[in-house]
Amino acid sequence: MKSPNCDGSRPKTMKVALVCSHGGHLTELEALAEAFRGMDLFFVTYKAVRTESMPKAYSIENIRANPVRMLISLVLLSLILAKERPTAIVSTGAEIAIPAFLVGKAMGIRLVFVESLCRVSKPSLTGRLVYPLADLFLVQWESLRGAYGEAAEYCGAVS
Repeated sequence: MKSPNCDGSRPKTMKVALVCSHGGHLTELEALAEAFRGMDLFFVTYKAVRTESMPKAYSIENIRANPVRMLISLVLLSLILAKERPTAIVSTGAEIAIPAFLVGKAMGIRLVFVESLCRVSKPSLTGRLVYPLADLFLVQWESLRGAYGEAAEYCGAVS
């Protein structure tokens, strides 16, 4: 499947859930904002000082490696996605992408994962876990494409 982001074309009336943790992953997703111009957007991220004032954002507790928090996040993400009904979920990670993609897959929502820019040759744990679920899996380094397989697509300015 060819990426609509690489050639600049995209549907005009999409509702997109931007799902990521509150640190560098959020910074990277915000840097990709031009790709979402004209779309109906909302964020799902972790509760933090940085995310408190974000417009149109849902905040959940940081999952970390806690299985109870993972289950709670599955329920919360189910409620959020059922309410918002996005056309697509786009994530740069980290672990918040896992429950979002599980719920999104069950709901038939298009799933797009953008591997972190800092991942040059070694895949992230989140990337490895969501790769089989993603409808579109993008890497920002050509050198990382081979670490994932044929379904990974290079779409970046660095090689």
